[in-house]
Amino acid sequence: MNEIVDVAGAVRTFQRGAEEVRALDGVDLAVEQGDFLAVVGPSGSGKTTLLNLIGCVDRPTSGTVTVHGMQTEDLTDRALATIRSTTMGFVFQHFLLMPTLTAKENVMVPGRFYAKRDRDRDLEARAKKLLDTVGLAARADHLPRELSGGEMQRVALARALINEPEILLADEPTGNLDTVSADEIARIFRELNDAGLTIVVVTHNLELAASATRGIKLRDGKITEQEELRPVPARPAAPLQVERASEPEAAAAPEVEAQPEPEAPAVPEYMPQTITRRKWGSPAVSGGLGLLGVVMCATAFMPFLSERSGFGLMSDGFFTVTLRKGNELTRVFFGSPASVFTGIWPFVLGLLLIAAGALYLFRRRRTSGWISILTGALGAVLAVTNLLMVYARLGADASRGYAGMSPGYGLWVMLGVSIASLAAGVVILAARGPRPAGADEQA
Repeated sequence: MNEIVDVAGAVRTFQRGAEEVRALDGVDLAVEQGDFLAVVGPSGSGKTTLLNLIGCVDRPTSGTVTVHGMQTEDLTDRALATIRSTTMGFVFQHFLLMPTLTAKENVMVPGRFYAKRDRDRDLEARAKKLLDTVGLAARADHLPRELSGGEMQRVALARALINEPEILLADEPTGNLDTVSADEIARIFRELNDAGLTIVVVTHNLELAASATRGIKLRDGKITEQEELRPVPARPAAPLQVERASEPEAAAAPEVEAQPEPEAPAVPEYMPQTITRRKWGSPAVSGGLGLLGVVMCATAFMPFLSERSGFGLMSDGFFTVTLRKGNELTRVFFGSPASVFTGIWPFVLGLLLIAAGALYLFRRRRTSGWISILTGALGAVLAVTNLLMVYARLGADASRGYAGMSPGYGLWVMLGVSIASLAAGVVILAARGPRPAGADEQA
């Protein structure tokens, strides 16, 4: 029997303030062709999270989810959308029908975005046929507000089948229905499975769960029980296969079984040309941060006070130097002392920016962004402080005939690099967008 989805060691965590919530904790599960899998468990046990991983709506924080040999954590968002369009059908607890469209038009919606783009397919005729299958042929032109809860759920079920999915995923499909409507949905699910459709349903409905071929129970993100409820229905044989079985020369079944395993199927032609995500972060962004870091380090060797460099000031103090205006020959000092930061600060900040670039290359995007912001903010504070000290306390004093000191261009370069670093960090974090998966460190 062929596996459609394989979940191996899947862990999914979410951050709730300072608390880390472990929605799934090392789940192993295989969904095979023809399965009717019922997932049960108390609220908050991870049922919907597991369904989202199987349906390529989310990615695991760690572990793997494989669909037809493709690991979802390595796929681009566009590739995952293509898999959802061609392989998955979704049924939700709250129907999610578009209120301004008729039942037939609602059923047709996913077909408009079908990745295989079969232009010869008569979408409207298929929608009518599906509505007839779920017993709503007479209600095809009715709006959702004119339908009962059970009828809306059957429309949602027909919508999930419009693209002929290989697997149907249902999240509490009977949760908002009365007993009669729930039994009708359960009957349709059983008939679809008997016809060969693979189904995974999350439910609290014991009658629906009892009609499955296999049941699993989740608690605290772990599978605690698995039970085989009935045999998986035999798949209907294709006409060609039946005809060949009746021929005398086809009777040698052992020869068929002895054939080598077929190679893994190639990526379907309707998939995007690039289906895997980059293993590395953007080299351009990483290189840009690294360049800012190199320039920041270089400012330590540029003039800070007149002709004295940042590193030159370190001969009088490692982190800061206290200076006064005055006549050094007679040791007559006047004015407030100025505490000036030395070149060790931009040198260390530069190394941090280089590290941020390296982290970005290794897809630690969030960490890289925050380092850039903090480095830029601290660098700007240090540069502005030095400039104020020089201008306000060490500058020229005409009344005393003292020329004073002037800020070197190194401070201005340091200020410019700091602002650029701060802006780069903000852009990196702002460009992250909504993360479907996994932790904060995905590119």
